Amino acid sequence: MRLINDLLESVRDFDCPVKRVCVGLHWTVVQSRFTGMAHTYKSGDHHELESAGDFIGESAYELAQRLESTDKLEASLGLAALNSMINASGRSGNIFEDIFRMVEGKNITVIGRFPLNDQIAKIADKSYFLEMEPEASELPADACVEVIPKSDIVVITATALINKTMPRLLELSTAAKAKTFVLGPSTPMNEVLFSQGADYLGGVRVVDTKALINGIMQGMKKFKTLPGIKAVMRP
Repeated sequence: MRLINDLLESVRDFDCPVKRVCVGLHWTVVQSRFTGMAHTYKSGDHHELESAGDFIGESAYELAQRLESTDKLEASLGLAALNSMINASGRSGNIFEDIFRMVEGKNITVIGRFPLNDQIAKIADKSYFLEMEPEASELPADACVEVIPKSDIVVITATALINKTMPRLLELSTAAKAKTFVLGPSTPMNEVLFSQGADYLGGVRVVDTKALINGIMQGMKKFKTLPGIKAVMRP
């Protein structure tokens, strides 16, 4: 998969030993060059991560290669490791404020269940919300081929990297000439996503690894309450 290959290639020269790993109920964290995190993508299968217990001292790049796995838990760990090698720079602030400014009177497709989806629906002319397991008025994920071509703005959760749907979503968004956002703590703050069709990135910079891991180990889930992180966005 070109997107994942390009992301991995972009961090190859920053390989270093893994210092710490935390696979929590909702979030996975890897500390190497920096500290990176990703959504802990669970499936119906209950299993142990390959070589669990032996991650410390392993190559961060080799751990990041697990992002290529079709096993979603392995891929979650791989994405966190990838993010741990990226200097997550960007301007501070809530990227949803930019979305709110742009969406009035526009059509928008949102892939992912974000806390502010209801507010987006009130502002947009037409809004489509897609989920892998849809609830209420949400649409199934495969509706993307119908609604993205109708959209002026597309918002994509970075967990689409884990389930391997991101390349197709970016392709559809580019064809629609939509302004495309990739969002969430899992987001690699990396130029590669711009080259593949994203216009805006909204992720996090970990500023206190100990505080973040402490919160994750206690089952914290909501982005707004997670300690030790700051929202960053590009461009």
